[in-house]
Parts: sequence; C-alpha cells; structure tokens
Amino acid sequence: MKNSKLMILLVSFLTFSCAQSVKTPPKEKYNRVMVLGQNPLEILLDLGLKDKIAGIAYLDNENVFKHYPGLPVLSLGWPNKESVLSLQPDAIVALESAFKHQRIGNEGFWRERGAEICVVDNYNSDKNFNNYYKDLETVGALFGIKHTSDSIVDNLKKVAEKYTQIKNIRMQKVLHLSYTGMSGQFYYYPPSMCLLDEIVDNCGGEYINLGINYFIMPLETIMKVNPDKIILTRFRKRKDEDVIAQIIKNPHLKYVKAVKQQEIIEVDYTRAIRGTTEMEAIYLSISNFLKR
Repeated sequence: MKNSKLMILLVSFLTFSCAQSVKTPPKEKYNRVMVLGQNPLEILLDLGLKDKIAGIAYLDNENVFKHYPGLPVLSLGWPNKESVLSLQPDAIVALESAFKHQRIGNEGFWRERGAEICVVDNYNSDKNFNNYYKDLETVGALFGIKHTSDSIVDNLKKVAEKYTQIKNIRMQKVLHLSYTGMSGQFYYYPPSMCLLDEIVDNCGGEYINLGINYFIMPLETIMKVNPDKIILTRFRKRKDEDVIAQIIKNPHLKYVKAVKQQEIIEVDYTRAIRGTTEMEAIYLSISNFLKR
C-alpha cells in the first residue's frame, strides 16, 4: 500500500514538473513604451525596438522620420502628463529632464501606475562616452537584448580607437559654437555637457575649455580666444539659414583666425552633443577638418 502511494506521489510530482517546464513563456517585456528625447529614441530604434514604441516626444531632429516612417509622435516639444497617461505606457525611456512637475511628473508618479522607468542622457552626470555606453547597456538589459547593445558599444569603442591612432600631430585650438536659431546667439557647452570635446581630443585637436558652466557666448569671447578652427552645431536646425556665412560676414569676427581663414565646419548636433550609435561620420569629418 505504501509503495502504491509513493508511486502516485512520484507520478504527480513528475507530471507537475513537466507541466512547469513546458508552460508558456512569460509575456515579452514592455510593449507600450513612451519615449522622450532624441537620444532615447535613437537608442531604441538602433536596438531594433521600433514596434514597442507607443509614443514619442521632445525631438532635436526630425530627419529620423525619413528612415522610420509611421513613428507615433505625440509632440515635438514636451507633452503634458494627460497625453502620456492616455497611452497607458508600461515603460518610459526618457531624458532625466522629462521627470519634472511641469512636464510629465516625477518618476514615482509613473511607477505607481505600473510603468518601468529608464533614464538615459542624464545631464546630472557628465556627458561622456562612458556614460553613453552605460545608457546603451541599460536599455539593452531592460529589454533583454544585452548582446545587441554590447555589440554596438564594442563597435563605438573601435571607432574611437581608430581615430585616436591616426590623429594629426599638429595641435589646433577648436572652439565649439552651438546655435539655437531663435535668438541669433551662440552658446558655449562645457566638456561635461557634450561628447564633442572627446571627439576633438581623439582626433588630435584641443577643445577650448571656457569653464564648467553653459552660457551665451559673447563675440568678445570668440575674439579673445582666437581659435584655429570653429565647429558649429545647431539645435533644431533650419535649412534656410546659412550660419557659417553669417559668422564669416560678421565685421566683429573678421580678424579671428578661424573666421579669416574660413576654417569652420558644421556637424550634427545630436552626434556632437548627445551621441548616437553611428559615430564614424562625425569622427571622419572632424579628423579631416583638423588635418587641413
């Protein structure tokens, strides 16, 4: 009798174990993702996660729509909390600055509603390539595709190493001018707020460091530092505006070395400030610029 009971228990246990081993796998993580910011959006797209995006807001560059038609854009600026709530996101991948009371509310508000929070492109920490790599790795881990994000990080490191090895020996002073277009003013980005300083350094130039704070760049400062080269970036670029021509024609700047010799180039804002998974183009452009 005891043997019979033991046999029944054993069969029941094995049946339960088999059922557990072949049960349907859990639902794939996060299928309604709200994305706020150009950098978070491009990371998700480059990791092949387009179909998980439920809404997008706050973009630097609309060119992304050419390659990914049909993206669900909620707003090109900051959305309100109600419009994000209507999407019922199960995850929010966003800039740190999105989580303010006057924007979409704090992280706790969304966690209480079941949304996973993933902060990338955080300006409370230095903008450098190591932190950009961590952003990629964090998003990859969140969606269970760490092998993909690791591969992208490896490729980015190889690009940086490649241009470090071929950099020009002659050191040239490089001034970064960032133009918004709205006020006709130029802004200074300290190394802690962009990736461009590392790119310039890797390619053999000297990024002119004017302190740790972001500020409007007076023309007097441009004249005083007298750079060998100027690199221009533009936030939300307008195609009908030739900013390089404006710099060259400015009578106050005509004796600045870079202006006089027309040693000015423009590079993509997102790559230079925030970074993307495709950095070869900006490295090549700046490397060639510093050699001429």
